[in-house]
Amino acid sequence: MILFIVVAVFSDVITSLKQVSSGEGPPQAQLNGKLPTSGLQVGHKNALTFALDDTAGGAMDPACVAGNLSPEFQVVRVTFLGTAGGKWQDNRSCGGILEANAVVPVVITVIPLHPGTYSLRLVPQAGRKKAGSGTSGEVTVHG
Repeated sequence: MILFIVVAVFSDVITSLKQVSSGEGPPQAQLNGKLPTSGLQVGHKNALTFALDDTAGGAMDPACVAGNLSPEFQVVRVTFLGTAGGKWQDNRSCGGILEANAVVPVVITVIPLHPGTYSLRLVPQAGRKKAGSGTSGEVTVHG
C-alpha cells in the first residue's frame, strides 16, 4: 500500500515537471510592479505600469489583467506591449496571446474619480481564470 502511494506521488511530480518544462498545462504568471501610494489627484490621468510575466505552463490565451479599479477609478486605456487591449469591462482587460516564458509591459491609464484611500488588487488572468500572483496596496487619491 505504501509503495503504491509513493509511486503515485512520484508519477504525479514527474508529470507536473514535464508539463511545466514543456510549456504545457495551465499558465502561471506574475504581475510585477507597484501601485502608487500617493500623488494621485481626482480628475488627472495616471499611468500604472506593470510587467506581465508568463512564468510557467502554457500560453495565456488571452492574457488579461483583472482588478478592483471600478468604481473609484475610470480606466481610460489598457495596453499590452504598447498595443491597445480590450475595453476595461467586468473589472478586467485582455490583450492577445502571451507565450510561455514571455514578459510584456502592461500600462493601465486611470483617472481617479473620488478622493480617499483605496485598497487595490490587480491579478493576471488567462481568459477568465486567475493565472498567478498579482500586486496589491493602498492608494491615496487627493481632491
